[in-house]
Amino acid sequence: MANAASPADDAWLEMPDGHAQRIGRGCVLGRLGNCDVVLGDEGVSRQHARIARTGKAGHAISDLGSTNGTYVNGLRIAKPTLLRDRDTIGLGTCRLKFRTGQAVSELVTEASAVAPPPARRRILLVADDALSGEGLVRLIDAQPDLAVAGHASESRQVIALRARCQPEAILLDASGEAAGALSLLSDLLTGDPETRVAAILARPDPDFIERVLRRGALACVLKADPPDELVRALQSALAGSVYLSRRIAAVTVRQLAGSREAGRREGPRGLTDRELEIFHLVAGARPNREIAAALGMSVKTVETHKENIKIKLGAASAAELAERARDWLAGRDSAAPSPLS
Repeated sequence: MANAASPADDAWLEMPDGHAQRIGRGCVLGRLGNCDVVLGDEGVSRQHARIARTGKAGHAISDLGSTNGTYVNGLRIAKPTLLRDRDTIGLGTCRLKFRTGQAVSELVTEASAVAPPPARRRILLVADDALSGEGLVRLIDAQPDLAVAGHASESRQVIALRARCQPEAILLDASGEAAGALSLLSDLLTGDPETRVAAILARPDPDFIERVLRRGALACVLKADPPDELVRALQSALAGSVYLSRRIAAVTVRQLAGSREAGRREGPRGLTDRELEIFHLVAGARPNREIAAALGMSVKTVETHKENIKIKLGAASAAELAERARDWLAGRDSAAPSPLS
């Protein structure tokens, strides 16, 4: 690695812990000590990827046959890919940010003494939708004070991943199907009562909001809320403060004030937590075996829960139950008056 590289040839990586590491004209990234940049993550291969200067074009990254692949801005690369300043590099659960030497030199008064960037707060993202998850990764990593320390697509991955990446807060996408969101919240707070969680919800359903808050979430926003609402929610959760987006706050205050929605228990509001989680998954047309795997139960237990749900909601068939579930998540359920009316 060239230590006397000019700013045009030089390059840096912003590491998960917030410090900047100089890589000069190139480096090999991996999990073993003989790599130039060693990452302590089980998802990183022994020699995972290489960054190298490619003439006047700049630096390019190549995957070295890794197990989990190499990602640039959330997209898996199949061939050498040119890196631009501030591009996010994903290896396993690690997220690094590429910085050109020219960009770094312009930010400091003395090229010989580059100050590392301020420490960034580590966020564990839990999102089962691939497109939504990558969008959230880009949004969080774009903040100067936040960084994604890990991304779990399934609830059963979260506990082990939290132990490995030691996040300061967890962002839980509980919108859409939200497999096991309520159970996961209970497990997280039971294992560590100091866990700070921000949740993304599909719609301002006062019953589901109440359940999420009662299980320990500090912040709640809607999937349709502006990105800055989500950033504020994460920053509030990191500070240990409660944050509700405008629409969620409106229905929560009405519920606490004794509005007519507060006491209603008909329709899906009368379901247990486990039944409500299965009801969400039914909306996604997932077969019983997938629901059972997502929630860690037997297919027979899922079938029993679905029969109970059908009885409670008065659904005559599985098709009618699925339609009711889709309408409920879309805010069209006839038994559920609009919380904003």
